[in-house]
Amino acid sequence: MDIDLRALAHAPCALLVLDAQLKPLSGSRKGFSVFGVRLQSEAFEQNLADLNEILPRESSFVELITEAVSKVRRPGNEAQFNWERGERVFEVTVGTIDAGSGSGYILLFNDVTESNRMEDIRETTRRYLEDILNNIQLGVVVLNQEMRVTNMNRAQEGFLQRLGTWISWIDAIGMPISELSEQDADRDWAGITDQVLARGETSVDSQRAYETTDGELVLSVEISPLKDGAGNTIGAIQVSEDVTEKVRLENELRRAEIVTERLGAGRETAIAVNHEVNNPLTTILATAQMLMLSEKDLSDEVREKLKQVEVDAKRIANVTMRLRSVEEVKTKEYISEGPKMLDLGLE
Repeated sequence: MDIDLRALAHAPCALLVLDAQLKPLSGSRKGFSVFGVRLQSEAFEQNLADLNEILPRESSFVELITEAVSKVRRPGNEAQFNWERGERVFEVTVGTIDAGSGSGYILLFNDVTESNRMEDIRETTRRYLEDILNNIQLGVVVLNQEMRVTNMNRAQEGFLQRLGTWISWIDAIGMPISELSEQDADRDWAGITDQVLARGETSVDSQRAYETTDGELVLSVEISPLKDGAGNTIGAIQVSEDVTEKVRLENELRRAEIVTERLGAGRETAIAVNHEVNNPLTTILATAQMLMLSEKDLSDEVREKLKQVEVDAKRIANVTMRLRSVEEVKTKEYISEGPKMLDLGLE
């Protein structure tokens, strides 16, 4: 079709019209400005001449446009290429038109510099986040709305391997989370799915124990809703932390606290024993010793019994003293297969 070449100057997009020999015939102000020419209606012919001098010097553009027009054989066909000029990047679409006395080509320039830059930023950010994800010690699994895996980091692969599941993140993509590990088959996945995806709540299992070939593995597992920018739930994210050592230390601390409580109770008992037993015991011991010293006519049998009273009284006093000085709770057998007694280190 024939077009008004001068009328193109007011076109809102960046375009140029070239003849069959790839010489400029017309274009819009934005099209001229792509090549640094400021189009003025009163100097249209001069502007066209300026553009005609500039185009041959743009060797990369000439090479690309020559290749593109070779692919455009009849009206209606199009070809595209990306062209960089300075710091700008243009997506150029080439089509055929009737231009004046013959056929020609119309070129539409779409400045994609910003979109390319944003795409580069997104790609860099994505790689950066993936690097972070793969270098943290937390196991991460990203799930879609069907609770199927869309991503998984190396730490999670390591957890699965310790559980006997040798699967890479690539192979895991598309699998239901419920099938990742046989040891998770007993979890209430229907309830978890409803809690996380339907109600928007976080499912927490702070100490989930697993059996491995090298001992018990305890994980703290949280599954939280994953939302888009508008706040809509688009999936879920599972985060697992190895708390095996933490749980072990907590158990040791709890045992130590129990021992401390028992020692405290033992000392309180010892104080009560010293008060309630030692006072009358002192009287008994003093009386036995006084009788042995003052009564010369005691029979041998009575004297032996008084000596035994003295020995037993001293033994009781020694027991109460040792009871107060206990620093570690140890027990020993009192009755075979029966209750145990506190070991005071006495024979």
